[in-house]
Amino acid sequence: MQAAKDTFLRTLSERLTGLNPARTVTLDGGARAAVLAVENETPSAYAERETFVVSWESAALAVPGAGLMYAECKVSYGSQGSDAMLRTDRGRTVTAMDGELLGMCTPRWAAKHDYTQTPPAALGTNVFWTAPVLEGLSEAGGVLTRTAKVRLYFFPEVG
Repeated sequence: MQAAKDTFLRTLSERLTGLNPARTVTLDGGARAAVLAVENETPSAYAERETFVVSWESAALAVPGAGLMYAECKVSYGSQGSDAMLRTDRGRTVTAMDGELLGMCTPRWAAKHDYTQTPPAALGTNVFWTAPVLEGLSEAGGVLTRTAKVRLYFFPEVG
């Protein structure tokens, strides 16, 4: 399952770089695409807003006996706006991020790779996913946020 999750995250990051190269986050002194996984980063890393934060929820067999699995994924993002006092453009920023997420998820498949080695090894299968379902906006502490749900399908790694 880890290769499927890594492939999905790497795909989102690469596609975000193509869609909006300015949407980056700085970690350990280096900038990279603003797509982070809760399970891979410290909480301070994804406290930065205008970052896509991916968390994994349940996983199960999609088709009993066929080996196809799925994992539920939640992508959260938000903005406090460019002016921390007025916050007048935070809705526009979140709307732009909605479009970026939809673009990152299209097409809705990628070749699965093992990213524990360099260069990454192709595993011979694909991962594919549903279109993101955008949930309603919420606000806390002046930050406007949205959560989207995606279901990732994959065949588990063998061995």
